[in-house]
Amino acid sequence: MTVTHVVRMWPDQGDPQLGTFVRAQISALRDLGITQKVVVWSGSDHSPLPLDGLEVFAGPQVAAGPRGWPAKARSVLQLGQPNLLHLHGSGGDTAYLMLRCVMQWGQRIPRIVTEHQYFADGALPTGVLWTHRLANARTAVSPFLAERFEPIAPIDVVPNCWTAPLPHQLRQPHSGGRRILHVGDWVDATKGISPLLKAWRLHSERNPLDRLTLVGDGVDRPLLEPLARESPNCTWLGRLAPEDLETEMGLHDALVVNSPRETFSIVIGQALERGLQVLSTRCGGPESTYRGSSITYRDGRPDDTEDLVMHLGNLRPAHETYPIAEFPNFRPEAVGAQILAVYRRVGAKG
Repeated sequence: MTVTHVVRMWPDQGDPQLGTFVRAQISALRDLGITQKVVVWSGSDHSPLPLDGLEVFAGPQVAAGPRGWPAKARSVLQLGQPNLLHLHGSGGDTAYLMLRCVMQWGQRIPRIVTEHQYFADGALPTGVLWTHRLANARTAVSPFLAERFEPIAPIDVVPNCWTAPLPHQLRQPHSGGRRILHVGDWVDATKGISPLLKAWRLHSERNPLDRLTLVGDGVDRPLLEPLARESPNCTWLGRLAPEDLETEMGLHDALVVNSPRETFSIVIGQALERGLQVLSTRCGGPESTYRGSSITYRDGRPDDTEDLVMHLGNLRPAHETYPIAEFPNFRPEAVGAQILAVYRRVGAKG
């Protein structure tokens, strides 16, 4: 079976964390023997990082909007006819691509769309609606996200995936202050980093031995870097490669998530499997994904500093041992099998 993937996010030289969840699903299919090509429609100036066993192509640098759609479609069509087209993310450009594929290859090539993004509340964009209507099957990474698209057509839940932690990546109890970690793109409106730093300054006055580590970077660096440097007992590590982040995580006692919305949050699952406490806002995806897990959810908004300070102070001491979770259904081999079952169901040959 040959599959052409069109992705909007993919790790590149500028951001090795970008789209790692997409790459993980594609890697899982590679390990099942699926022949694949990947076209990256990120618009990034950086070259996409390679992946062993696959051909990865950078999409064209085009202006946003419909004028760029024909060039985007050509970047896919010129690779030849696959047994299946798999789109990761939707919009007007992907709806246009689907129409072009039908015109060139007919209806015999199945088309699948996988959603990782919630979009804003209210009506979905027209391009998203038509991408889903033209798809032969649809998947979303969490039940929370699937509910967003179910009014259009039936949709399967196929989760993100990651490998089990290595022994040296597991958290170890220790004496001293608590080590708290935040991981996320530096987009303040979606990750709640400046309210976290405000709460942290108050928390540090009462808990001077505790330490906060920030991992990430992004468009709001001019705002957030000075705040981080001015915050006591706070270290900013910038972006980390996935393997380095997975090791860094085990050196901490708690992960804090302060987002208004998350569609899945892989870092929560990775933290739970390494024996960290998790403190999170009620942001949707994690509540539908990690049911029954020992996550502490707070009801306050991301900018509710008083509520966040209280919950940070209530984190368990560092010398204690915390529960370790295990998520076998999120392993690459399990998720790869789920995706392959969807491919077979829509009639993909090969």
